[in-house]
Amino acid sequence: MAESLETTPETASGKIYSVGQYNRSLERLLKAQVPVIWVKGVITQLQVRGKVAYFTLGEFEEGDAKPKAVLDVILWAWQFDDFNARFAQLPTPFALKPDLKVSFLLEPNFYVPTGRFQPRVVDVDEAFTLGELSLTRQKILERLVTEGLIERNKKLSLTDIPLRVGLITATGSAAYKDFTTVLLQSGYSFDIRVVSARMQGAATEETVTEALETLAKLPLDVICLVRGGGSKTDLVFFDSEKICRAIATCPIPVLTGIGHEIDRSLADVVAYADLITPTDCAKFLEGRVQDAWSALQRKASELRGAWQWTYQQSGYDAVQRAQELRTAWDNRALRESIRQSDAFRQMTASAVRLFQRSREALSLGFKGLSRGPAKIYRAELQALELKEKLVQAADPVSLLRRGFAQVFSVDGKWLRGVDEVSVGDDIRVRLADGEVRSRVQGKESKAWDPRN
Repeated sequence: MAESLETTPETASGKIYSVGQYNRSLERLLKAQVPVIWVKGVITQLQVRGKVAYFTLGEFEEGDAKPKAVLDVILWAWQFDDFNARFAQLPTPFALKPDLKVSFLLEPNFYVPTGRFQPRVVDVDEAFTLGELSLTRQKILERLVTEGLIERNKKLSLTDIPLRVGLITATGSAAYKDFTTVLLQSGYSFDIRVVSARMQGAATEETVTEALETLAKLPLDVICLVRGGGSKTDLVFFDSEKICRAIATCPIPVLTGIGHEIDRSLADVVAYADLITPTDCAKFLEGRVQDAWSALQRKASELRGAWQWTYQQSGYDAVQRAQELRTAWDNRALRESIRQSDAFRQMTASAVRLFQRSREALSLGFKGLSRGPAKIYRAELQALELKEKLVQAADPVSLLRRGFAQVFSVDGKWLRGVDEVSVGDDIRVRLADGEVRSRVQGKESKAWDPRN
């Protein structure tokens, strides 16, 4: 160092150095004394300005959000792009970003113009980062399993007709257009409520969880979280524990379609169902509604067939019942007719027997008269004539010929008073030369007066 300061003027207190000389001396000293070494930490800040990418690495105690130590390092912008391109091709891709655990190979670097110690990144240990990513992902997964969050959203009931749909995606993106086009052209009345969110980058976690909280308050049947195709490194944003917890605890079934056919994010693991693309997600809903509509049409057809069979069977039963009633009525009418005929014959036979007995008595009286006085003969003759008149008066046919009538109900019952019939009843009136069928228009109870 003394050789580099030969031109430095001397004073009473010794040599005097300019700021530039001092800084350059420190730069040479650091390069000579500080080796190139690996340093691990968490990227807390990252900015790319011009040709340089500026990183801040932090060291954290377990469970403490405040770093116990920080270090500012730099990386040429073209190297930053090369590293990210290399990491994107890995089986588990990632990109240099905040909150990522890394191991940098640092060479000492002192920036002379500003007097700042800024180690430069020479290489990145991808194996270290992959191991940390895998370990972090595994720890998150274990916590979700332990708390029963893996199956929680899956246990919700998804309606057969999910027409009220919540959508989380970047509004105006290809994913938005693909998803909405399928549903709006399906022919079904889907009602889509959209909340825009970032689908990649540091804002993904916050905007997605806020969107889930917003849609969870609405009367929806399902929520769909979708994004279009892109770099595999974008998938790591959906391994966020906060997003996973928001999906698992959402009171509405959540479907994911984040565009990765092979790899599954933790968001896919906790969702009700994970589909590959936004289009697949929309077609899943369309297919579910179509299945419900087809089932409804089958049920309607079955119901229509059952109704027609019941209607026809009821018609057959009604016809059969009518025939049975008609037969029963005819049989009853025939029995009543026979009963009335028998009654009429009995009445006629009684009148004939009475007449015969009177004739016999008359004959006996005539014989007695021939043996007795004429006065007795005349008295007996008058008595006989009186009896004959009584017999003739008792003859039902005679009564009918004199203007009397017999009144029966339609079932053949002989009516003897107005209390045995009601207004509107059909009655049968038997006269001397036939029957008259009539309907009661009114009735009045009073004693019969032969003078009226």
